[in-house]
Amino acid sequence: MSLPWPLTGRSEEIRAIEAAIFASDASGIVVYGAAGVGKSRIAREALSAAESQGCQCRWAVGTSSARAIPLGAFTAWAPSGVADTVQLLRGVIDSLTAASPDAPAVVCVDDVHLLDDLSIFVVHQIMQRGAAKLLLTVRYGEPIPAAVQEIWKDGRFERLDPQPLSLDETTTLLSATLGGPVDSVAAQRLWKLTRGNVLYLRNIVEQEVADGRVVEQQGCWRWIGDPILPRSLVELIESRIGDLPARVNDVLDALAVGEPIELAALRRITDPAAVEEADTRGLITIEPGVAGVQARLAHPLYGEVRRRVAPPTKLRRLRGLVAAELAGSVERDDIHVVVRRAALSLDADLAPDADLLVEAARGAVWLADLPLADRLAEAAIRAGAGLESNFIRAHALSWLGRGEEAEAVLAEIRTGQLTEGERARLAFLRASNMLWALGDPARAKEIIDDASRTTPPPARSYIDAFLTVYWFAMDQHDKALQASKNLAFDDLPAVVGAEIAWALATIAADAGRTTAAVGTAEAGYSAATRSLDAPHMRFNIADSHLSALVLSGRIGDAADVAESIRQQAADLPGAAQILATAVAGRAALGAGEIHSACALLEQAALGMSGTHPSGWGYRYQIPRATALAVRGSTNEAAAALAALDKVRRPFRSLDYELGLARAWCAAGQGAVSEAIAVVLSAAQSAAAKGQFAAEVMCLQTATQFGDRSGAPRLGELEGIVEGPRVGVAVRFAKALRDGGAAQLSSVSEEFERLGDLVAAVDAAAHAALEYRRQGLRGSALGCSTRAAALAELCGASTPALRQAGEPLPLTEREREIVMLIGAGLSSREIAERLTVSARTVEGHVYRAMLKTGTTSRDELAALLAHPRARTRSRP
Repeated sequence: MSLPWPLTGRSEEIRAIEAAIFASDASGIVVYGAAGVGKSRIAREALSAAESQGCQCRWAVGTSSARAIPLGAFTAWAPSGVADTVQLLRGVIDSLTAASPDAPAVVCVDDVHLLDDLSIFVVHQIMQRGAAKLLLTVRYGEPIPAAVQEIWKDGRFERLDPQPLSLDETTTLLSATLGGPVDSVAAQRLWKLTRGNVLYLRNIVEQEVADGRVVEQQGCWRWIGDPILPRSLVELIESRIGDLPARVNDVLDALAVGEPIELAALRRITDPAAVEEADTRGLITIEPGVAGVQARLAHPLYGEVRRRVAPPTKLRRLRGLVAAELAGSVERDDIHVVVRRAALSLDADLAPDADLLVEAARGAVWLADLPLADRLAEAAIRAGAGLESNFIRAHALSWLGRGEEAEAVLAEIRTGQLTEGERARLAFLRASNMLWALGDPARAKEIIDDASRTTPPPARSYIDAFLTVYWFAMDQHDKALQASKNLAFDDLPAVVGAEIAWALATIAADAGRTTAAVGTAEAGYSAATRSLDAPHMRFNIADSHLSALVLSGRIGDAADVAESIRQQAADLPGAAQILATAVAGRAALGAGEIHSACALLEQAALGMSGTHPSGWGYRYQIPRATALAVRGSTNEAAAALAALDKVRRPFRSLDYELGLARAWCAAGQGAVSEAIAVVLSAAQSAAAKGQFAAEVMCLQTATQFGDRSGAPRLGELEGIVEGPRVGVAVRFAKALRDGGAAQLSSVSEEFERLGDLVAAVDAAAHAALEYRRQGLRGSALGCSTRAAALAELCGASTPALRQAGEPLPLTEREREIVMLIGAGLSSREIAERLTVSARTVEGHVYRAMLKTGTTSRDELAALLAHPRARTRSRP
């Protein structure tokens, strides 16, 4: 299957070649690169660009087959009927360099190291005469004849070494090729496998698409299953590896199943001389390791090829040898080594070690490799490891979203011989899985209530811990706090303590008790670090930690939390990096960095859409919808919110965040009074639940939309909620209520110092409007200019900003109706949305037309048309 592959991530290389071509003091440029890095494509694109600027360009290719023919690469330019060698060479050179005075000649020779002697002479002569600029490509690792080297030694050549594509460049290329966004996990897998080599990437992707393993699901391209390398790529890799002696193949095969391997261990497993030969051939790399020097294959695809062609019995034997070396190493107790040993033993000729498998399964959970944890725990169960292996496997399956399988594993446990503590732990795990993975809170409560009736006080920590989590999930925070009164982090199992920390940190964050929230989050991090069962919980805790800081106004600290969690996730597989991206997206939204927030949350949404639709996927779609609405992408925001309405989510309603998202969407559509009503309702709901910091955020947002009623309540909250935000919000609301233009301008600066750029935009915009009402046009212009500059910086498009930039003689209600006309609503639909009569709407439309001199609804709507959504109005 052939796909379109645009040139991506090579603009700097193209510019470098163009600069060398047009430089008066340069003979040309030499492009060095490994096979498949894209040097030929880069050269062709650069040549095409030079041709478009008037150059006369020629393209020749050196090949192994043409090397045996004199002037084999230049036969197309050889004059016919000429037998004399000198005349023949002169004719070739003249043909290659022929050009008009105002159209310089450029000669490109791809794979110049494969030229025959006479062809090399031609290139050398062109260089010496300065008859044309030369663009030459050379493949890394190939022998370069001395005569070819003399060309650039004698001339003045620039050198260019194109590097493989980065992960971001690979992702961009895949999206462009496939015609849609690519799941971040799939992009990362492909990048790790190909190391950014475009030739390898193209071969694999086209085969995987044709075979239905790279597929489009819910608008995103995903990679399902393991790759099956196309035969053409296998042959290409085998040609690169070469025809090797059996003992060198042993070196590659050992690394294919067990890299990295300490160099000393590799020499014991295989022939030391063969290791040196593999290194000399460039097939392996030697690098520093924790316990000394270690060896790896020079490219991941070498391992893929060898694992497919080597006999399975040989690979099983080698896995056993590598595992034995790890067992005897000084790092044998390191969790990474334990996991590697056990993973190797699964497919080796070794007797199963139940204790090793259990320890490794727990370690794989801690390393966030939940699929591997499932495999190891399942093997441990088969090996008779006992209760712990069932607990670990169920835990891993539940976090993978495979709740029914987790329940089946737990249901198989015979409770007759369990201790009281083990029965309580079993009840906790079953109830947690029932609540979060299976979405059945009622059944989860039944399980824990049944256990509560028979669990004595010494083992009640599991019961009280789950009740804390349960009431938190049911949005009954007072009951959650009551259930947690007798819990102490130090007395709880670490995995339970981490989950309790998440719940209590979230409750404290929403309530505005920032100090308690931060302290609880830090205790939760410690518990998650101690536990080998709580890898993903650190991301939930970070989400709550971030909420506490953003709500309080400590936005710089929130950015630090996001960066720390991204660094922790960098080397973890699976959902870890997606979750870290989502947390970073929320931090960007809190800072008003809307461009970044949209990009990060979009990436996270794509990664979660297929596996966690009611959990993480739902949770992070809400800030994504908010970010889209703040950016002005109201259609996309509305679609995201509509999709959320279809999701069954029986826990954690996230009411105030949903209210904010819906309010921003309505405001972006022009229904500002509706937006104010929505966000004030969310504020009242938050207040009823004791979520006072959330209430501050809702009231601040209402003020940004132009509501003038929030000052009294915000003044009360100033004595309840911690952090600098509430004080600035109070001053904002008072200034807007009192028409204090100067105070609004000052508040804008405060919000900017706080880090909330969107609020800074709106405060400046309101200041401009107040100055304009007072007839102070210069001050109004200064504030509107500041608002526009901040909006340009952060990517926001808000109602206040649009109003400040559009000095039309309309009332707020008239402006609102005109915006809704521009969104395509009829008079009846507008009336229903604003809860007024259609006749009232028509009256406002008539007066707005008189004031503006417009003669139709379309003309009127065009005055306030949003640049992202121009829709023809309907009567």
